[in-house]
Amino acid sequence: MTAEFGTLTVEDVGHVRRITLNRPEQHNPLTPRCIREILRATDDAERDSNVRVMIIRSTGRSFSSGYGFIAEDTEPGDFSPHHAIEGDVTAMLDVAKGWSRLWDCAVPVIAQVQGNCLGGGTDLALHCDLIVAADDARIGFPPVRSMGVPPTNMWLYNLGPQWTKRLLFTGDTLTGAEAQAIGLVVATAPAEDLDEIVLNLARRVALIGRDLLVANKRVVNMGIELMGRTQLQKFAALNDAIGHRAPEALAFSDRIGELGLRAAVRERDGEFDALDRPLP
Repeated sequence: MTAEFGTLTVEDVGHVRRITLNRPEQHNPLTPRCIREILRATDDAERDSNVRVMIIRSTGRSFSSGYGFIAEDTEPGDFSPHHAIEGDVTAMLDVAKGWSRLWDCAVPVIAQVQGNCLGGGTDLALHCDLIVAADDARIGFPPVRSMGVPPTNMWLYNLGPQWTKRLLFTGDTLTGAEAQAIGLVVATAPAEDLDEIVLNLARRVALIGRDLLVANKRVVNMGIELMGRTQLQKFAALNDAIGHRAPEALAFSDRIGELGLRAAVRERDGEFDALDRPLP
């Protein structure tokens, strides 16, 4: 087992491989280095014949607050600005290609979500096979309010068209309990019980032989592929790049420059917070 990572830790519990994002002070941002390490850990798990199921979880108050920038986590070309739309599209396609590696992992993958699971954090979670969340987790894609569209757009396959539109038209977030009510997550638990609940589910999955798990996952994933998953991701990447050039997105970028990201987000979300939010 490969266990030398900078942004996450890896451990085995029987046939369960548990990967833990470990940047709690920064809310576990999905930096280029972190994404590369998640995918490398995924490759390691797939190659290890002892592993039958994988868990992805995090330390601290957030599963992941989304894509992020930390200087030591970047290499030349990572998250570089793309003034031409084709460069932007290519960058978004690269993001989708990376998460597709997780989606195509031979063994089942469970996302264990606590705290904030926002923006890119949902890209990670929705490319897992199952999501179990804390009752009070906060799940959603607020960047649609000012920045574009989800670059991988797995929402449709988990929620169907109406709930996907409901969330992407508003950028509203769901609690874990609300997410379970509409089928986005398979189970919830109090945050303090989440480790035990998810590990017990993973152990239950691991009672099935690896070959049978691989075969059943392959069939279901092929069904999603026949619905056009890969083509939709290409279309999402194009529209995300277009969205980045919308007047609202350009204005929001200016406000970030003036106020800083945190203050600009608070200003943007204030109008939404002032309105009633009819959800389950």
